[in-house]
Amino acid sequence: MPLSNPFLEAFFEQVHDEASVLDLAGSGLDQLIADLRVSNVEAILDQFGTTAKGGDPVIHFYEEFLKRYDRKLRADAGAFYTPQPVVDFMVRAVDEVLRKRFGLAMGIADSSTWAEAAECNGFDVPDGVPADQPFVTMIDPATGTGTFLVAWLRQARESFLSGGGSETDWPEYLRLHVLPQMHGFELMLGPYAIAHLKVALELHTHGVADANVNVLLTDSLEHQAAQGQLGTMVDPISVEGGAAADLKAQKRFTVVIGNPPYDREQKALGDTGKRKGGVVRFETPGVEGSPLLRAVTEPMSQAGLGSHLKNVYNDYVYFWRWAVWQATELPPGPGVVAFITASSYLDGISMGGVRNLVRHGFDELWIVDLGGEGRGALTEENVFDIQTPVAIAVGVRTSAAPGEDCVVRYLRVEGDRTDKFARLRRMKLVSWSERVSGEGLDRLVPLSAHEYHDWPEVTGLFPWSHSGCQLKRTWPIAESKSVLQRRWRTLLSSVPRRRNELMRATDSRNAVATPQPIAGGGRRLRSLNAIGRDGSPEGIERYGYRSFDRQWIIADNRLADRSRPDLWRVRGRSQVFLTTLTSTKLGWGPVLTVSPYVPDLHHFRGSYGAKNVMPLYRGPAGETGNITEGILTVLGDVFDTTVTVEDLMAYVYGLGGTAAFSDRFGDQLAELAGPVRIPITVDTALLDEAVTLGRDLLWWHTWGERFAPKSNVKLPAGRASEVAPVTAMPQDLKNCRYDPDTERLTVGTGIFAPVSQEVWDFEVSGLRVLPSWLGYRMKNRKGKKSSELDDIRPTRWTQTKELLLLLSILEHTVEVTPQAADLLDRIVDGPLIPAADLPTPTPAARKPPRL
Repeated sequence: MPLSNPFLEAFFEQVHDEASVLDLAGSGLDQLIADLRVSNVEAILDQFGTTAKGGDPVIHFYEEFLKRYDRKLRADAGAFYTPQPVVDFMVRAVDEVLRKRFGLAMGIADSSTWAEAAECNGFDVPDGVPADQPFVTMIDPATGTGTFLVAWLRQARESFLSGGGSETDWPEYLRLHVLPQMHGFELMLGPYAIAHLKVALELHTHGVADANVNVLLTDSLEHQAAQGQLGTMVDPISVEGGAAADLKAQKRFTVVIGNPPYDREQKALGDTGKRKGGVVRFETPGVEGSPLLRAVTEPMSQAGLGSHLKNVYNDYVYFWRWAVWQATELPPGPGVVAFITASSYLDGISMGGVRNLVRHGFDELWIVDLGGEGRGALTEENVFDIQTPVAIAVGVRTSAAPGEDCVVRYLRVEGDRTDKFARLRRMKLVSWSERVSGEGLDRLVPLSAHEYHDWPEVTGLFPWSHSGCQLKRTWPIAESKSVLQRRWRTLLSSVPRRRNELMRATDSRNAVATPQPIAGGGRRLRSLNAIGRDGSPEGIERYGYRSFDRQWIIADNRLADRSRPDLWRVRGRSQVFLTTLTSTKLGWGPVLTVSPYVPDLHHFRGSYGAKNVMPLYRGPAGETGNITEGILTVLGDVFDTTVTVEDLMAYVYGLGGTAAFSDRFGDQLAELAGPVRIPITVDTALLDEAVTLGRDLLWWHTWGERFAPKSNVKLPAGRASEVAPVTAMPQDLKNCRYDPDTERLTVGTGIFAPVSQEVWDFEVSGLRVLPSWLGYRMKNRKGKKSSELDDIRPTRWTQTKELLLLLSILEHTVEVTPQAADLLDRIVDGPLIPAADLPTPTPAARKPPRL
C-alpha cells in the first residue's frame, strides 16, 4: 500500500496500534499469515490489471471480501467492478475525441496549454482559467477502485508513444504532465485505498515510484463555501478534506469520466433534511446557480411534465448534472464527459430534463446503448451483474459556448456479454453515421419510419393518468379479509412502544400520525395510539394488486404513505382503471390491463410503477369521462354515429388487451419507452367489431364486475377443474409445478386440469401471471416482508374458487387472441386517423378532478 499518502499512512498506523491490543485468538489470522508466507505474492501481482480468466487479483480479493462480508453493503456502495472492455472503450473514446475534435496529437497525454488549444480550435480561453494551465485535466468523480485511472495511464502511454514520444522519456513525462492532471474522488474508504494501491502498482510498471497521486477521499457532490483557516492543519483527515475542497473550488476539469452510482431517491427539490446530492440537490452558499438540478427540473415543469420528476432524484442524474457543470460551465467553455450509467434517461418520460441538459451542454453526443434489461419482458444479458440496462455516453463541446444544434449519434450493441465486450474492443467512436433527430426533451433513441409512431398515444385519448396506490409496507395487503383483520387486531393489541416497529413506521405514517381519510377531505383520522384496541380501520376493500391478481387491502390512510386520494375518490361501481407502462418499454403479452378496484403503484407488471393508471371516469358515478375534449365529436363525425367514452375504452382494450398487439408491434414497442400508441380505424364495421371484443375482454378482466353483456350474468366456467383438493397450505412455490404433457397444475396436494401451456406461460411484460399469483398465496408468501405482521398468514387453503376463476379468465383471453390479431391486422391495413387530426389534451385535462 502506498504509504506516501499521508491519510493512508495515518489510517494504517491507527489500525496497527488498535490491532496490537486485540485478542485475535480463533480469528484465523495466524493461518492467513502462514498462507501468505508460502504464497508467491509477486506472481499474483504480475496478474495485476489482467483481463484473462480469473481477472485482476486486487479486484478479485476486494470484491470477494465484500461479497462474503456484506452483500447489501456491496450493492449499496456500488462496489461493482466496471468491466475492463467498457473502461478501455471509454478511455479510448475520450482519447479519440481529443485527437480528432481538438487536434491534440497526444490525446489524453497531450500537454498543450489552454492558450495553445484555444488558438488551434478557434475559441477564447474561458474567463478565470490561466492560459498556461494544461488543457487536458481529468476527474473520475466516483473512482471506486481506480479502474478508470489505471486505464487512463495505460492509454496515455500509448498515445504519448504514437504521438512521437519515446519510451525513455515516458516516465518523466508521466510524472510531470500526466499524473498532475489526473484526479479521482471516492467517498468510501475501502475502494479509495484499493484505488491508491492499483495506481501505485501501475505506476511501478511505468518506472515511477513514490509519486503524488490525486485520488482524494471526498463526496464529489459536496461543495463547501470558502472558509478561513487558523494555524496549520496537521490532522490527515483535515488535510485530505482541504485538498479536495481546494480542488473543487479552483480546478477547471476538461474531462469527466467514470461510472457513477445509480440509486433513486424519493424527496422533491426543496425538501429539508440530510440527503444525497450536495450542490446538485441543495442550495449551497457561494455556489452560483445551486441547486444545479434546476437545469433538469425547470424545463420539465415548463413543458407541463413536472409531475413526472420523481425519478430524477437519482445519484446518476446528480452526477450527470455535476459533470456537465464541471466540464462545460465552470466557467463556460469546451469539455468532454464520458459516463456509463443507467440508460433510463435515453427515452424515459421523467428524464426529459436530462436529455435537455446534455443537448444544450454539448455540440456532439455519442450514445452506446448496451441494453441489459434483467427485469422486464425483453431480458438481455448485462455487461454488469445487475438488472438495470446501461448505456455509455460521450458528450463533447468544442467551443466556448454550445451550438444551436447538438448532433446526437446512437448505436445499439446487442448480444450476450461476450458479444458486447468483443464489439467494444474493436469499436471506434467518431466513425458512426446514424443521427438521432430531435431537440430539448425529445428522446435520444432513433425511431423507425413505421406508421406506429403516427398513431395517438393512449394517454392522448385518456389524458388524466395517475400513479397507483403505494403503501410503503406489504402487510396491509393480503389474499383474504380475515388475514387482514387478524393483522389489524395484532397491531392494535400490541403495546404502544411496539406499534411503530410492527407497522413499519415512516416519517409521515406512524402510530401518532393523524392524516386525512384515504379519499381525502373531512376530519383528520385519530392516531393508531388514540383509537384503542377496539378501533376499526377506515375499511377493508378489494385491491388491484397486480394484473389479473385482485387482493384485499386495509384501506386506511394511516397505513399508506402515498395512498393517491384522487384515485380513491373516483372509485365506484362503474369505474375501470386502465393500466400500462407509460415511462418504460412494454414487453410481451397485453399492453393494457384493467382493474375495477384502486390499483397498486406496480399493478401492471409488479415493478416500474409510474403514472400508469388511467381511470375511465373523472368521478365515482361515471358522469364525466376521462377523455380528451373533442375526441368523441371527431369520432362521431367520422363514423356518423354517437361514440361514447365506454365505446372508446372498449375499442382501445379490444386492440391492447391481449398479446396480439405486442406480437405484431414488438419491434416498435422495443424502440422506446412511453405510452402505447393506438391505431384508430375509420371503418365503422371494424370499430363495432373492436368495441364488441373490447367489451367482452373488459367483462372478463374485471372478474365479471364491469361491462357485463346483461345484468345478473356471471362469467362462464372454464375448462379447468379441481381434480384433487388442496388439503393443506402449500409452503412455497416449490410445492407448485406444471406438467405440459398432462396439462396439470399441481398446487400442494391439489391438482387442477386441464391448464394449457399458453395459460401457464401467460405474461404481462415479464410478469408471469400464474406463478406470481400462486407465489402471493403460499404459506411463505413471495416477495419482501415489511413487518412481523406479514408472518400472519392463512392457516388453510381457501383460494380454489379464485384460482379456477383466474384460470378461466386467462383461458378465455388466450382463446380470443387469434381473433384480436386478425382484427388488428385488418384495422392496421386500412385507413387510420393520425394523431395530428385528433384534439390534444389540455393541461387541465391531465390533472386530477376536483371533487
